[in-house]
Amino acid sequence: MAIKEMSLEEKYDKLYDFLALYYAASYAFNKEHGTVDKWLDHLAKVMGKMMPSFMGSVVKLMKVVSPGRTFKQSVNQMMYAFQMEQPLSGLELSWVSDREAVVRMKNCEMLRRLRDVVKKAGLNIGPREVCKSEIAMHMSPEHITKKFGMGLTCDLEENGCKWTFKLK
Repeated sequence: MAIKEMSLEEKYDKLYDFLALYYAASYAFNKEHGTVDKWLDHLAKVMGKMMPSFMGSVVKLMKVVSPGRTFKQSVNQMMYAFQMEQPLSGLELSWVSDREAVVRMKNCEMLRRLRDVVKKAGLNIGPREVCKSEIAMHMSPEHITKKFGMGLTCDLEENGCKWTFKLK
């Protein structure tokens, strides 16, 4: 019996479900042990290390030379990265100014999958708790956006969220 190769679409779908389950289970474990804040700061710090070390200096210099352009490039790069979790059709970008942008995630795919895996896995958490932990991680002083001088807020909506990015 030959094993059929999995399509890219199926791999993506299965990996996405695994990511949602892994994130929800990690959150549930840390909540149970009272370590959510430490876990989120650690996540933010580790994610920051994924950026090349020279990027901080480059962005700081570019903020002085061309802050609006630097901010726009940063937000556009985040929009590109958001497509890992959300189809582009579910993302809405609005420019308030060259120093402020609003990104709305409508019908959030991650939230939909979190609802499914939390229920199936019998985790004693609400899917929105996981969303709130993601927001808290982005608010950590260890998060890369803070280190680059970007203000960030997030408001949860019925089936998604709204992120506001501001260049300080």
